[in-house]
Amino acid sequence: MRFLEINEVWEWCGRTGFPLDAHSRLVDDPTLTERIKWLYASGERSGREPGLAEDAVAALGSWDECLLWITEWGVWPSTEDWPRYYAARGALRERRSLETAPGQLFGLSERALLVEFLTQVMENGWDAWVLPTLGDRSLGRRVEISHDEWIELTAREPVQFPRAAV
Repeated sequence: MRFLEINEVWEWCGRTGFPLDAHSRLVDDPTLTERIKWLYASGERSGREPGLAEDAVAALGSWDECLLWITEWGVWPSTEDWPRYYAARGALRERRSLETAPGQLFGLSERALLVEFLTQVMENGWDAWVLPTLGDRSLGRRVEISHDEWIELTAREPVQFPRAAV
């Protein structure tokens, strides 16, 4: 896994087919017409975050690279576990801050690590995108995580997801 600075995130998005707007935010893809949305908590950690993170990664299908791009934090400071998050980064020899390197690029063999970091994003009440690629191109699926405690999978084709959507 590699941690990416924001300019590297933008370059990766441009190279792999995830267009950005003039403010460097991910553009909605009108071809992603299938949507599944889940609420996973209501004001505090629910304990459902790890299972839902695992299911979301599984629903992305086969990919060879996947970007976890954390786009907002600090909305709910009381839910953030910074020591745990930075310990996980530090275990991978990453010393830069989340602000400096908000992107995490996972390889195919790092699915479990992606689930671990996605779980922390959800538990910490942060906003993020999960963007999978195969052969350097978008898979036509993406996951958005909101600090408002929902997660949404969008895709070009119907996707089976084991947990009940709301």
